[in-house]
Amino acid sequence: MAFCARDTIQKVKDALGGRPLDYILCTHTHYDHIGALPFFRQEWPQLRAVTCAAGAAVLLKPTPRRVIRELSVAAAQMLGAAVDTAYSDDAFRGDVIVQDGECISLGGLTAEVLETPGHTRDSLSFFMPEIAVLALNETTGVLAPDGSVYPGYLTSCADAINSIEKCRAVPYKYLSLPHRSIVSDAEADGFFDRALAVTNACRDFIKGMQEQGLSEDAMQEKFFERYGSDALLSFQPKDAFMANARATIACALREG
Repeated sequence: MAFCARDTIQKVKDALGGRPLDYILCTHTHYDHIGALPFFRQEWPQLRAVTCAAGAAVLLKPTPRRVIRELSVAAAQMLGAAVDTAYSDDAFRGDVIVQDGECISLGGLTAEVLETPGHTRDSLSFFMPEIAVLALNETTGVLAPDGSVYPGYLTSCADAINSIEKCRAVPYKYLSLPHRSIVSDAEADGFFDRALAVTNACRDFIKGMQEQGLSEDAMQEKFFERYGSDALLSFQPKDAFMANARATIACALREG
C-alpha cells in the first residue's frame, strides 16, 4: 500500500543488496496491491511494471487513478499512518504487457504468467517453476488470519471458478497468497478445494437472497453479516469491503 511504501522499499533494498530492481509484477490494479508503485519508481526510475493489456488500459484511466489515491488515503487514516500524496498519477502505467503463458526471465528464476480473471479482469498470477512458488491474486480467495477463506470474485464468478481450477493444476509446492505472503504447508493444504467451495457457496448465498426477493441494499447488509469478520476488516477498510461486496453481488445476479 502507499502508506507503507518507504518501509517496503527498504526491505526490497536490503534483499537486493545494492542491485537495482528490474520488475514489479502486478497481480491486479487495486490500490492495496499497486498503491506504492509511484514511490518504487522514484527509487528505481528504470524499473518496469508488468501487467496484462487490460491492466495497462485501467491504469491509464483517470477514475481508477483517482480511486487508488482516495482509498490509499482512507487506508492510511484508518491505521493512523501518514501517506505521501505528492506523486504524479502518470506513475500508474504498465511498461511490459504480457499474456497467458509468457515467461519473464528473473536471472536464475522464471516467472510464468497465468491469466486468472475473476477478482478483476486484469488479474494475473505468477508461477516460478525453479522454486515451485505460485503467487496468487485474490481471484482464488483471501485466506484470512483466522484460517477462513473469503471469496474474491468481483467481475465474474465463472471466471473465478475456471481460474481456481487452472491454479490447482499448477505443479506448485509453495503458495504466496494475497495479504499473507508465503504461507505454511498446513495453511496451503487443500486451499484450492476450500477456495472452490467458498466461491460456489457465495454464489449460491446471493442467489438465495435473490429468490427471497431481497433488495440489493438488504443483500449487502446480509453479505456483511456473513463475511465481514474482524479478521478480514483488520486489513481492509469497511468502505472498501462494501464496495467489493456490491460488485460481488452484482456479478452473481448478472451471471444468474
